[in-house]
Amino acid sequence: MNTNYVFDIFSNFSKNLFFFIILFICINIESSLKALTFFEQASPSILSIILYICVRKLSINISNLMLFTLGILYDVLFAGNLGTSSLFFLLIKYMTQHINLKHNNNNNNNNNKDWIYFTIIFISSFFIKFIFNIFLNMKIPDFSLHLGITLIIFPFIVVGIKIIYFVTKLIKN
Repeated sequence: MNTNYVFDIFSNFSKNLFFFIILFICINIESSLKALTFFEQASPSILSIILYICVRKLSINISNLMLFTLGILYDVLFAGNLGTSSLFFLLIKYMTQHINLKHNNNNNNNNNKDWIYFTIIFISSFFIKFIFNIFLNMKIPDFSLHLGITLIIFPFIVVGIKIIYFVTKLIKN
């Protein structure tokens, strides 16, 4: 067996495990934000913002199994219908990849288009999850401020990531 192949497998596994841990930490941050009275039990979906940024800006290929597992953990932690968050995260991934393929401009200076693309992707994925929950529960779920807070927080997270990128680039030079 080729040793480069084995090292490549371990490298990919360690990158995926590290990324899984980072996304799991995002789930825990999101669950702790629900306790704040400012969000009124409607915390922003930080995980969907991070998924969008990783697929769109950083070109990270997230495995479907990892997203499915994170969705199941998300549903268990937030006591949701099992599988709806997995569907939501997979929809965000596939819609973002479709935008990357259709509009092959990964221009980092195009913040308005990124916010518009994220808004379209998040609202359409949220709407599909909302309809799916209506069919599962046979009642209209509580439509809270979750959607608006996530769309408002998106630019702040993008600016925070750009500041971190700028500082690390400054330190390297």
